[in-house]
Amino acid sequence: MHTYEIQLRRTDIDAQNHLNNVVFAQFLDEARADLLDGHESGGARWRVVVAGQRLSYRVPLIFRTAPVTVTSVVERIGTTSFTLAHEVRDHENLYLSATSTLVAIEEGAPRPLTDSERIYLMTLAAPRT
Repeated sequence: MHTYEIQLRRTDIDAQNHLNNVVFAQFLDEARADLLDGHESGGARWRVVVAGQRLSYRVPLIFRTAPVTVTSVVERIGTTSFTLAHEVRDHENLYLSATSTLVAIEEGAPRPLTDSERIYLMTLAAPRT
């Protein structure tokens, strides 16, 4: 599991004093970037594209000074892609659950995940029950 803390900014809030839905997607992007920075692929940063993303809003997130945490776990590892399950939450509330499917690319085309990338992703995998 990977965790990433994010401080809300007043500019993230919409007219109803809720976190704007587009900002949730930005939070996921920041958390994914931090997750990928945890492992260099062949001495270089990985290049991935988001092939799909599904967000489920649970409870409105009202502006406050306390940060929220994005947790991410690897749900699936394929040949060229992997799927992450995300939650945006604090100690009391789950604000958003989401999944993101990312595809590794090279020269604009999908490429197989390396053994090193697979091993790193397995360290972030959800425990099997």
